[in-house]
Amino acid sequence: MSIKIKVPISTEVIESNPDCEISGNYENGVLVLTIDTRNQNIHQRLNLGTKVRLHFVKEKSFEVQELSSLQWPIMYRVLTREGYYIDDNGNRKYFVTKATGIDTNRHVSQTLMRASVLLLVIAGMGYRQVSWLLQILFHVEVSKSSLQRWVGEVASQLPSGDQIIELLNKKQEITEGHLDEIFPRGMNHCVLVLKDEHGRILSTKSVENRDEDNVKPFLQHMKDLGIDFKAFYIDGCKAYFNSIRSVFGEKVSIQYDYFHIIQNCWRHLWKWSVSHRRDIKLRSEKVSTPQYKAKLTKLATSLWENRYLLFKSEKRMSDKEQEKLTEIVEVDNKIGILRSFLGGIWNIFENSKDYEEAVDALSKLKQKEIDSKNPERFEKVINFLSDNFEWMTAFLRNKDVKRNSLAETTMRVLRRLEINHDGFRSEDGRENFLRIYQAIKYLGWNVYDPPAESLQSHVG
Repeated sequence: MSIKIKVPISTEVIESNPDCEISGNYENGVLVLTIDTRNQNIHQRLNLGTKVRLHFVKEKSFEVQELSSLQWPIMYRVLTREGYYIDDNGNRKYFVTKATGIDTNRHVSQTLMRASVLLLVIAGMGYRQVSWLLQILFHVEVSKSSLQRWVGEVASQLPSGDQIIELLNKKQEITEGHLDEIFPRGMNHCVLVLKDEHGRILSTKSVENRDEDNVKPFLQHMKDLGIDFKAFYIDGCKAYFNSIRSVFGEKVSIQYDYFHIIQNCWRHLWKWSVSHRRDIKLRSEKVSTPQYKAKLTKLATSLWENRYLLFKSEKRMSDKEQEKLTEIVEVDNKIGILRSFLGGIWNIFENSKDYEEAVDALSKLKQKEIDSKNPERFEKVINFLSDNFEWMTAFLRNKDVKRNSLAETTMRVLRRLEINHDGFRSEDGRENFLRIYQAIKYLGWNVYDPPAESLQSHVG
């Protein structure tokens, strides 16, 4: 059973073509909206004087797909006229009447194109998934190859990468650079990635090697765009450090990212813990006393099952985890040595209120007990902290510098963008996705505004 009711319907195409005759009809399960462009104000659209005579040759029609949230698909039937006029030089100038908001080559609305690209970029969906979703939810038939072309089409309507950086800086001044690198799937080279303090991805660049010859030009380009950096956050890459100093000088603060500090320390101590567990396992296999053998076997098993707990901060542990850790320390005093040493590292960066307290905390760490039989890993951590201490503690000497970098969140964004697309197959592919992502997330571009108009109005 069905009932007939009259309700108004509006789309971006309808709103964008007030000089066209528009009507609707239900035909064979499809809501057909006829857009008649034949009697539109052609002189105004072509910016011609009213006295210019127009000559019409033929008429034609074609159908265009549109997003539909109704039970039925929505289709535009566009009626057009082809013609010509004579310019001031006596030459024929041909034209075709057209409807705004429609891609006449692909026979889809531009809203549909932008919505599809938004799903690809922001929702992190793959081409096949978006193609399927458009069909199931919006009654639209679009191939994977079409979607791939649409990404480039939409990106071509956006400002260039450099222009977007300038727009971002105009909107919110950029003073911090969070620099890291990512190794895209299927590629041997790395991609430099720069993010600002507002959480915005600024730029990426593919380089053959992560060395000063490649990093310096990347940073110099940012400087040439007028970005006045006050601080940089990086991992332990000396090429980054030297390149920043070379391009921006001593006035820029450089902070060794806390995540990478801990990661480096934990890497050495993790190797120690693995070696320690193996020693216990070997001892359990050699001893002949059943009770002692069972004790060592149980300890080795516990160390393996709780290997991540050994490196977890107590303030992040549950009561059950704290009880388990206490049990392990009571049985194995070397784990107690490890936990005490870890606490000394945390104390430097989490409890120090100023640079002097951090220096004192490092001094106390050097005095802590370490594994006398296998001291190498502990000593490497101490040497690592001592050698890089000055730029590890920039946040304590400069109140405007933070301890942590935002770079790791950037890596997650880029991984999500590439994961459903079998990797970015080219530099242009990655840049297209990045510029669309920047336009949507930072500059207010959306499905129902043409990119150029939306960005201009957003920045002022």
